[in-house]
This record gives sequence, C-alpha cells and structure tokens, in this order.
Amino acid sequence: MWYEILPSACIIVAGLGIPGWGLYHIHNLVLGNHFRRTLKERWERHLYQRDLRLTGNPYNVIGLEGIPDEETDKKK
Repeated sequence: MWYEILPSACIIVAGLGIPGWGLYHIHNLVLGNHFRRTLKERWERHLYQRDLRLTGNPYNVIGLEGIPDEETDKKK
C-alpha cells in the first residue's frame, strides 16, 4: 500500500533536514547568531568590513537610518 513508503520517507527527510537544523543552532552557540557569513569572495569581505565599521557588529542588519547623513552633519 501507499503508506509503506512513509517510514522510508521520514528517514530520508530527517537525514536531509537534521544537518541544516543542527547547524542553525550550532552557529547560535558558537558565533552568537543563527547565520554564518562566508568571506570567500572579496565583495563579501568588503561588506563584512563595512557593516563592522558602521554598526560595530557585522551581523546587525540596519537600514538607511543607521548611516549618518552628511548634510545634517555639516549643519551641526
């Protein structure tokens, strides 16, 4: 019957899903965040350094409100 495939399907889904789920939590324990940024490409290293310079934390995502405006700085 069709339900005989369920144990095999559960084993396959668990085998493919547990490593990704585990890495999500391991990164939280080791790095302090759930996601790991790769620094393989030069552009990614550039963005990492930019975020570190602007926020002090490269994993803290900010929008345009976090970048100082040059015009308002000149008026002060």
